[in-house]
Amino acid sequence: MTGALLAWAADDPSTKDVAVDKTAEQLHFKVPPDWPIEKRGGIMAPIPIEEYLARKFKSLEAQLQVIEQRVSGLDLRVRVLEEASKKQQKGLRSSEQTSP
Repeated sequence: MTGALLAWAADDPSTKDVAVDKTAEQLHFKVPPDWPIEKRGGIMAPIPIEEYLARKFKSLEAQLQVIEQRVSGLDLRVRVLEEASKKQQKGLRSSEQTSP
């Protein structure tokens, strides 16, 4: 399956900049720059696509957690500002009613 995926990527003009030639033990592989090549069971090859995708998704999950924390912080700040705005508006209304 990896061979078919790499063949498709080689034919796709949008992936020309994505795949690079990597050499390990005089073997040439055309894979993305961050795709590790390892020797397993005496065979030098790119790691299986499942492992590569698991690494990519783990990285994305970490980025999403950071974004989620930032959004939560912003949500809290908006709530605090809304409460402060409500208190300020109540203060203005009460001073308007007593001043005539």
